[in-house]
Amino acid sequence: MNLGALAASLKVESRGPADLEILGVRDIERLGPEAALEDGFVYFIESPAVLKRHPKAAESGIVLTTPALAEKFARALIAPEKGSRPTFFSLLKLFSKAPSFPAGVAAGALVDPSAKVSATAAVLPGAVVMEGAVVGDGAVLYPGVVLEPFSKVGERTVLYPNVVIGHHCEIGRHCILHGGVVIGADGFGFHDAPDGRHKVPHIGNVVIADHVEIGASSTVDRSTIESTTIGEHTKLDDQVHIGHNCRVGRYIYIVGNTAVGGSVVIEDGAMLSGMVIVKDHLKIAAGSIVMGFSAVAQDTEPKTHYFGVPARPARQMHKMNAALERLPELLVKVRELEEKISRVPT
Repeated sequence: MNLGALAASLKVESRGPADLEILGVRDIERLGPEAALEDGFVYFIESPAVLKRHPKAAESGIVLTTPALAEKFARALIAPEKGSRPTFFSLLKLFSKAPSFPAGVAAGALVDPSAKVSATAAVLPGAVVMEGAVVGDGAVLYPGVVLEPFSKVGERTVLYPNVVIGHHCEIGRHCILHGGVVIGADGFGFHDAPDGRHKVPHIGNVVIADHVEIGASSTVDRSTIESTTIGEHTKLDDQVHIGHNCRVGRYIYIVGNTAVGGSVVIEDGAMLSGMVIVKDHLKIAAGSIVMGFSAVAQDTEPKTHYFGVPARPARQMHKMNAALERLPELLVKVRELEEKISRVPT
């Protein structure tokens, strides 16, 4: 591909020779401040701050940048002023090495005769589609995927290796589930009685809406009676656990190594940062943000930041932490006062 063809594909203007060969994309943050850009590769520079950190960027290579910075470069792709990020994402897609697969059930896949697999879906060797399962148009099932009986996978959804979809669970359209994800395992429910420990039956399922992405080795447990749910456009990072009976809303981010207890409600637009623990039966209110390494033990308020163990509103925690910094000094003063009081005649 050359510079002119790339500009046409991205629907942007360009500066420099139209026949300049483009070999790929590079990350400018991997370069030292005195390093030059590698010829033939595109680097993304969207702000003066990035250019200041890499002053030699204007001397070589090719940049994708904004109109405000374009004149600083001899060879550039010029994105719209308010559309540099989407243009950059389009650039990455053009150079993606993600594989594609022909439609059909490959030799070595196991598909029950009662399953309904779209003719346009790709079921790769080693995938298992059990009784009554449904696979939608254009879906891709990688090796090791297991669809348990009567589960459903929607249109254009991709299940990477060793994903397990439990019986009667439903995955929406245009979802991505990365390797090792398990949807629909039993919730952690047991009852202790004089005659022993008994397992609580979990007769519900998991329902995941459209455009959801779930990172590697994450788990979403089935409900005890009805459905554990995840709303559309919600994104889960790697190694996230969602407990049974949870209702996770729309446009939510949950970052890696976070564990959400059973029966938690997470409202639209909330965010849980990395390594957060949420106690069972709580509500994370719409738009609230829980910062990393926090433990949530009470309901949150809408559009409020929380952090700490236990998590409290950020303003309150900042005041408490400021007070803690003065604690050694205050303890010295308390001891001095105690000594003075002890010397006062009674």
